[in-house]
Amino acid sequence: MKLSEDIDYLYESLEFKQCPIEVAFMILGKKWSAAILKELLRGVSQFNRIEENLDGINPRILSIRLKEFRQFGLIKRRIITENDEPIKIDYEVTDSGQEIAPILIAAARFSMTRMSKSVFDDGLPRELETILESLEE
Repeated sequence: MKLSEDIDYLYESLEFKQCPIEVAFMILGKKWSAAILKELLRGVSQFNRIEENLDGINPRILSIRLKEFRQFGLIKRRIITENDEPIKIDYEVTDSGQEIAPILIAAARFSMTRMSKSVFDDGLPRELETILESLEE
């Protein structure tokens, strides 16, 4: 099947209750979702660290998004105790959540080449691989 046929199938299939593309973007497309997931995938696991790294995020919104991610099975919440007292809460990306990384990379690749005026100060398009190679040097 060609890509356009695949997309037609996703929109017209009677076996779907809702289009799976739209369902994915119902959570991924919400404000702050991609930024929070990026932090979690980078290994930032504590609420306060995520909040510090995302300038301007409201703690209430962060809390709501983390709860939504848990409900969808993208992350799990781990309470760390000492002497039976909770001392901190960590969030860990699940295997299902790890599957989002390629989606975020594809979005980055697309925006760097097709929306470069919004991404880069000089507005010039760049390939992700070129940037990654320059970081390795």
